[in-house]
Amino acid sequence: MGDSETDRLDVQLDVWTREIPDLDRATEGIVQRIHKISRALGLTMDSNLAEYGLSARAYRVLGRLRYQGKPYRVSAGDLADHLGLSSGAMTNRLDRLEQAGLVRRVPDPGDRRGVLVEPTKAGHAAWDSAVAAQAEYEKLIASALSEREKVQLHDLLRRLMGAFSKEALEAGKRKAHAEDD
Repeated sequence: MGDSETDRLDVQLDVWTREIPDLDRATEGIVQRIHKISRALGLTMDSNLAEYGLSARAYRVLGRLRYQGKPYRVSAGDLADHLGLSSGAMTNRLDRLEQAGLVRRVPDPGDRRGVLVEPTKAGHAAWDSAVAAQAEYEKLIASALSEREKVQLHDLLRRLMGAFSKEALEAGKRKAHAEDD
């Protein structure tokens, strides 16, 4: 079992291995724990985003702009490609974000017909605040592990992620984005 105490999931796994004798208890435990941690982190992220007036959609757009680096500008088409959205869905999302004062469209200095999207001061502030609040929560959760254990878990999770084919992950992302819109 390992060096930690048992919990509710261990009890559930006992039942499932009784009912499904061929079930790999350790694998099912790993998958269920990752799923439960992901769900809990998602709930806290949703709560943090709401506190700063952001939706998950707005957060992804602002995060993608931030990822671009200074001056945090990108064309709507490139933004749509990175987020896996149709041009129509991207236009609708940008319209809502612009109305909320989180992004603005500016002329592209390299293409007089083109338009770039950039976060506003309010967009930067909301994204920064939400990220900082979530990072504090995640730091609190990770404090259950030593520094060595954090590195070890990080490395193990990277290996698990590597077991998924790139195609399967991309298909999952496309499906998730389609459900978001």
